Amino acid sequence: MQNRIYVRRRIHMIKMDFQRNFIFKFCAIIVLSSLTIGGIVYALSASSTTTAFENSRLLIKSTQDFILPFLMISCLAGIIMSGILTIIITLFISHRIAGPIYRLEKDIIEVNKGNLCLDINVRENDELQDLAKSLNQMLKTIRMSIAEMDKELSSIPSEALSNNDRQRLENAKNLLKKFKY
Repeated sequence: MQNRIYVRRRIHMIKMDFQRNFIFKFCAIIVLSSLTIGGIVYALSASSTTTAFENSRLLIKSTQDFILPFLMISCLAGIIMSGILTIIITLFISHRIAGPIYRLEKDIIEVNKGNLCLDINVRENDELQDLAKSLNQMLKTIRMSIAEMDKELSSIPSEALSNNDRQRLENAKNLLKKFKY
């Protein structure tokens, strides 16, 4: 196994579509929940009245009319602050998911090209650690199987074989040479 080298990713938007959708969905939840809470408070205050002193005058208003400006300002401030925090938090959370997926895709493309020598590495704090370990174990098993097949095929004396079998043996050896193990 290769030594782990800690490499910090400098790009935070790796799989942009995935991360953008992830952030948008969380922001939509925040906006909808803020508007729902504001709407419920506004609806529940319909049958009550509120008294208040403004400029030394006693005012009697329906509670809805009295709290509407405060409710709108507080909902808007809540949406803005929680939206900013949600964007930052989901950006880093989605980065921990998208980054390893991106890395695994690149490594799997290399394996598909026949390179079985590599070890699939993800950073220690990233998600998908178990998947990377399973893929490394699978690659190790494949490397061992191919090495065993290569050893077995090399031990077959080609002189004792017919031309057809000799050709098939050479084809099998050539197939194994496509892999880097």
